Amino acid sequence: MLLVVLLLVLVAGGVLVGAVAAGEPDLAWLSVLISVVGVALLVADRRRRRAGPRERPPADPAPVDGREPGEERSNAAEAADPDAEVLVLDERPRYHVRTCEWIGDRKTIAVSLREARELGFTPCARCAPNATLAAEVRRV
Repeated sequence: MLLVVLLLVLVAGGVLVGAVAAGEPDLAWLSVLISVVGVALLVADRRRRRAGPRERPPADPAPVDGREPGEERSNAAEAADPDAEVLVLDERPRYHVRTCEWIGDRKTIAVSLREARELGFTPCARCAPNATLAAEVRRV
């Protein structure tokens, strides 16, 4: 949309220069009209964006391409209970909490957080197990 408005501004500027060069004041009004159309398009686009859905669509628990969620970036790892139970999937690099949407109905293996870390698993960015387990420790 911004590109269309930019094009309209350039056309309006060209029409205005032509109106001044030709000494035709009526062409100057055409330049103003083109500018008003550009402003109207910007306003309509802004309203459309504001009226659009504010919520993100729910995350697909099992992406078609099978991509693994990213790694959680949190400083809560040390605060989490090392004996807390997390879930891992065979041949996948992340560990998850039970409520992770990405797991879906996949077959999981329950292990302790300590064991998951020792085996080289890293925390899932989608369910943030380190932060979730650290929050549970703080609640107790």
